[in-house]
Amino acid sequence: MRKETIIIENITITLERKNIKNMYLRILPPDGEVKVSAPLFLSDEDIANFIKSKKDWILKKQKHIEDNNIKAPLKYDNGETHYLWGNEYTLQLISNKNFKHALVDKEKSIIYLPIPKRSTIDKRHKLLNELYRLEMKKAVPSVLDKCSKIVGKTPNEVKIRSMKNWGNCNKNKRITLNLNLAKKDPECLEYVMIHELCHLIEFNHGKKFKKLMEKFCPNWKEIKKRLNE
Repeated sequence: MRKETIIIENITITLERKNIKNMYLRILPPDGEVKVSAPLFLSDEDIANFIKSKKDWILKKQKHIEDNNIKAPLKYDNGETHYLWGNEYTLQLISNKNFKHALVDKEKSIIYLPIPKRSTIDKRHKLLNELYRLEMKKAVPSVLDKCSKIVGKTPNEVKIRSMKNWGNCNKNKRITLNLNLAKKDPECLEYVMIHELCHLIEFNHGKKFKKLMEKFCPNWKEIKKRLNE
């Protein structure tokens, strides 16, 4: 494989020549890096013509990444920034058979992730999620007690899992909370809990529901905005 940096139509490109049959173009977050993989036999002119034909698409894709602040996919590797209860932590991988769970050093702002020699991104992700699940399990009881007293309602059950929404409440009075709330400020967890408890009074998101939120969580709009950032 041969790797080089070229500039075509004022676009900086990382070009990799490989033993492949087709040409591939990727625009990578977070800075919109342009990567092209090209067959070894392809001429410089053919590559340049290909880039020129894709120029508008490249610029559009780069603008989309910039405007939406799209982040690069996490690799769960040394030095990455991860969050716990709204605070930044640096991830540090350790090889230690004595520890099976992630460790948090609040003073140094480090999350230690014990991994075996052969570990995949998926396995590291799951290991970090175990930390978030444990943190949520520790935080939920006191938050539920506090918010239940505010709203005057108590669910039959509270579950924690990975999900698209921050929370959910079904007609069986079961509340489900997003595992990733452990990454956010603790106030966000209280907001979501109050939100779901209010559904035990008013199941939809109409005017009555919003009045309940104004009553039990006056700054809910500001917290919601922060939660979704």
